[in-house]
Amino acid sequence: MTSQAVLLTIGFLMVLGGATFMNYEDNVSTIDHGFTADFASFIKSFDSKYDFIRSDITWSTYGGAETRPTTAPSKYPIVFIHGNSDIGAGNGGTVGWQTGFTTLIEHLQNYGGYTKADLYVTTWGPANPNLASQNSHSEKYVMTTRRFIEGVLAYTKASKVIVIGHSMGVTLARAAIIGGTYSESLLAKFTVGDPITNSIAAFFGLAGANYGLVDCTYATGLPTCSTYNGFSPSSQMLTALNSKTRREGAKIYSFWSPNDDIIKYNCIVNQKNTCIVPGSDASYQQNGYTHFDVRDKFAADILSLIQKL
Repeated sequence: MTSQAVLLTIGFLMVLGGATFMNYEDNVSTIDHGFTADFASFIKSFDSKYDFIRSDITWSTYGGAETRPTTAPSKYPIVFIHGNSDIGAGNGGTVGWQTGFTTLIEHLQNYGGYTKADLYVTTWGPANPNLASQNSHSEKYVMTTRRFIEGVLAYTKASKVIVIGHSMGVTLARAAIIGGTYSESLLAKFTVGDPITNSIAAFFGLAGANYGLVDCTYATGLPTCSTYNGFSPSSQMLTALNSKTRREGAKIYSFWSPNDDIIKYNCIVNQKNTCIVPGSDASYQQNGYTHFDVRDKFAADILSLIQKL
């Protein structure tokens, strides 16, 4: 498959798939989007190198208390890491599917007793579907994810957090948690730091591409398909992440569908299920779910598992 063909698969197909997912103009969110002023002030000062606020994107963030907590919370705070070209807590964006974790946040608040002080998400990328093929597990995106998780830990005074990733957010979060050193090119490397596994109560991987994407096999010239830090099945970063298991958290859960319209091929890459995080305690499959259904429609199952922690 040519690079041009994969560009259509990763970019154009995502837009088409999203267009059938929902009419974003009819989507009305019930959550109070954005960071609280208190958390926005804290996270900006916590690490000014990374733009967590994302004032350039509507509904790009969510989370925070009115006043910074002085004691550890009774619940594990939850950090969400969205997928390629998505928006952290969006309302549809330009194509309909850019709702990020809005649906899951609503469910956790309506049925799990969670508040805005318990739930945190930022937008790590440009939120532009036309740039999907240009996004890789770069130093900027991995470190934005790492520092956001660490910032939530510091802000909430929690001993551990729960991390939920969707699509590319699964592998970004895995790299951020596991740490180590990775290559962006032949000469460019970056170091994440030591593992923060002991700070993660549970890791949820929704529709991830842990062993890469079949459609990236012959399109390694595209950043998102890079053999260094992209979704090539021979990606050095993915190989390193998969070299050992049980490093993402105390509990690891995977959610997937054999009908995933972005990952495709029944989620099989080189005879392995790319949608399942290696070493998962359990995986949950639903036939007929699309890539974005996996993000949104497993909410009750995710809450049930969280309540057992």
